[in-house]
Amino acid sequence: MATEIAESLKFVVSAPGKVIIFGEHAAVYGKPAIAAALSLRCFLLVTPSTGDSNMVRLKFPDIGLDHSWDISSIPWETIKAKVKADSNGKPQPPAELDPEIVDSLSPLLRNLDDNVHYIACFCFLYLYTNLCSQDLQGYTFVVRSTLPIGAGLGSSASTAVCLSAALSKLGNWIKDPKLSNHDHVLESEIPELDFIDNWSLIGEKCFHGNPSGIDNAVATHGGAVKYQRILNSTKSSLRSSIRDFPPIKLLLTNTKVPKSTAKLVAGVGELTKEFPDITNPILNAVEFISEQAYEVMHLPQFGKQETATLRKLVNMNHGLLVALGVSHPALETVKIISDKYNLGATKLTGAGGGGCAITLVDESIDKSVIHNAMKEYENEGFESFETSLGGKGVGMLFEDDCQESEKFLFSLTKFCGYKNRLEIENDLGVENVLGWKFW
Repeated sequence: MATEIAESLKFVVSAPGKVIIFGEHAAVYGKPAIAAALSLRCFLLVTPSTGDSNMVRLKFPDIGLDHSWDISSIPWETIKAKVKADSNGKPQPPAELDPEIVDSLSPLLRNLDDNVHYIACFCFLYLYTNLCSQDLQGYTFVVRSTLPIGAGLGSSASTAVCLSAALSKLGNWIKDPKLSNHDHVLESEIPELDFIDNWSLIGEKCFHGNPSGIDNAVATHGGAVKYQRILNSTKSSLRSSIRDFPPIKLLLTNTKVPKSTAKLVAGVGELTKEFPDITNPILNAVEFISEQAYEVMHLPQFGKQETATLRKLVNMNHGLLVALGVSHPALETVKIISDKYNLGATKLTGAGGGGCAITLVDESIDKSVIHNAMKEYENEGFESFETSLGGKGVGMLFEDDCQESEKFLFSLTKFCGYKNRLEIENDLGVENVLGWKFW
């Protein structure tokens, strides 16, 4: 049973986005793919509701969402009857969304005409009603993201992880994080992360129906994750985390060219049927690249030499994806400009056909050279982000852990008023504020 939290409690949760580094399209055929966390992150402010403590409110300024519910209007009895507990008495995430819970939440979503708003509220309410109780006072939840939405960078997963972590804390199901940004701990010692990860997958199912689980795994654990679908088996996938994978400088470029993942996957499928003797070796080569990259990324003394190896693998992986027909002139333009400035190694990420490209930047490249390349990208109509690959997963920032000068971070007005991602990162970045804690 969830217990009421003191009214003075205010905290921020943050989780990273992700990019797929290796293994796109080959993953559809049961071969491994590797994804890594981005320093672009989602932030969630949790603060007691002002005025009416019986109201729960969800605000998402980046998409124009602001919706509230009377806690007493939620069909708690119906929903709680469907929530099963594990051996420790904690709510156990179901394999799939429960149809009865979905139906019982429908009346609370009737006034939402915008589909994006509807799905965001549905995800929030599903997690809120499963992880919290009607005895909990009203809270306001505000989501801000420095991630481009709908660009294949895991923005929905990072949101789901933030909500899962915050609601698990309010429900008293997890212990608070204690580690600073520089501490290390073995993966096996962190049951809280497994709980958050499992419930965030339920949140992802609210967003996407049948997600792979790799996006929320990266957003929860940080670092990098190797993921492999198990075909023709009762076990759906294998996941191996590389939690201490160190940050690597990355330039992320969004071409803003719309793509259809389903069409691109189908196109590769048609090629494999028509030219199996050609495409199967290509897919096998993509698999070997992923496995080689995983071995390199696992090395305890990962450094410049290993980063250089990853850049070689990135170039090869892109060439193989081009051979499968999933690149696009805009993505090739990104690579041409990158090569022109000798920035490093560039490849498409995700399904291809548009969307984003990543550049593993050579450490020796001067910042002015990177900015010149970014100006060229801007002239092409692209949007570039200086970010990093790897780094921390989900974390929390508590008001009580912050200096007096940092209390403004927990102001609802301030949090909602950030004009762009740079303002958010400058004030709240996990590298900029010492109070951030991780599991």
